[in-house]
Amino acid sequence: MLFKFTKSDILNSSLVHAETGALGYTILTRPHFIRGDDKDSDTESEDDCRDTRRTAICNKAGSVVAEIRWKGYQPIEIVIGKERMSAKGVFGRQSGILSGNILGIPTRFDTEYFWMALPEGLTLLDHGTNQVKGQFHTNSLRVGDRLLAAPISGLGHDYLEFEAHPLVSVEELIVTFILVEVLRRSRFHPYPGDHDRPKIWRATSLANLRRRLRRTTL
Repeated sequence: MLFKFTKSDILNSSLVHAETGALGYTILTRPHFIRGDDKDSDTESEDDCRDTRRTAICNKAGSVVAEIRWKGYQPIEIVIGKERMSAKGVFGRQSGILSGNILGIPTRFDTEYFWMALPEGLTLLDHGTNQVKGQFHTNSLRVGDRLLAAPISGLGHDYLEFEAHPLVSVEELIVTFILVEVLRRSRFHPYPGDHDRPKIWRATSLANLRRRLRRTTL
């Protein structure tokens, strides 16, 4: 399955089928103002509320099929279909992979599937067979059945490619892709000021993550 992003902003773009150009999904991210009874605590400030956004993933009929709620760039709640969970709940419980410039996040639908984040890109890997099952192609040109890196920045489009899996929905793959790609950019292409970075991806949180990710590295 191959989707093309119609815009460079992965949080605000349509996903069209690359073969036909038909609309598959629409991703929209907008500010989300929390009602008083929806706040996490009585001490949560108005600034915190204003910094809350919601990413909605809509199918071709316009119905919302998944959502991500953010504080800044930190995901705090995920909804896929009728299932509601924390950001951690959408990933696997098995240990991940952390080695140098490799960050492997386990999926929950298959113990051998990992989202592999590197400075230069993101792939979905079957760790057992070492086969790539999905990939995010940035600034690429489609030539026949192949995707080639565009020679000039901004000349190509971004593409999301993955193989179907019987135990996971397309919506969940899109949600986890968004979460890991945002994490990848923050991890390897940090914001100018540390205060602008998501709290869960600051140095202290990465130290905690390293303690959790105890698996034989690639």
